[in-house]
Amino acid sequence: MSKQKTDPKLEQALTRGDLAMRQINSARATALLRALGEMIVAASATIGVEAVVDVPNGDKVYDPEDGVWPQALVLSFDGPIEEADEEELRTVQLIADKHPETFRVVWHRADGKMGRHEARPLAMVAFLTDVEVPWLDDDA
Repeated sequence: MSKQKTDPKLEQALTRGDLAMRQINSARATALLRALGEMIVAASATIGVEAVVDVPNGDKVYDPEDGVWPQALVLSFDGPIEEADEEELRTVQLIADKHPETFRVVWHRADGKMGRHEARPLAMVAFLTDVEVPWLDDDA
C-alpha cells in the first residue's frame, strides 16, 4: 500500500492556521476576563470598595480544559492580591462551551466549602460586588 504524501506547504499552512486560531481564541478569553475585571473594579468603586484584579499568565496560549478556559481572573477585595489571604480571593474563569459569554466564579465560603456561581457578565459583576446593576444581561 502506498502512503499518501501531504504537500509540505499545505501542512505548514494548516499548522500555522491552526496555531493562529488557538492564539486568537486564547487571547479573546483573556480579553474577556480583563474586561470583566475592569467592570468589577468600576462597579466596586461606586460603593467605595477597592477591588484588585489580575489575570496571571494571561498572555500564554491556552486551549479549553473540561469546558473552561484555563486563564483565570483573580479578584481581591482585601488589598493587593499578593498580600491577601488565599481564602479571601475569588477566581473567575470563562466557560468555553456556553454562548453568550458565561463566567464561573469559585470562592471559599464561610462554612469552609467551595462556592460556585455561573453568570453572564453584568450578572456576574452584580453578584461579586453587590452593586445593583440597573439592567440584566438579557435586557441588552
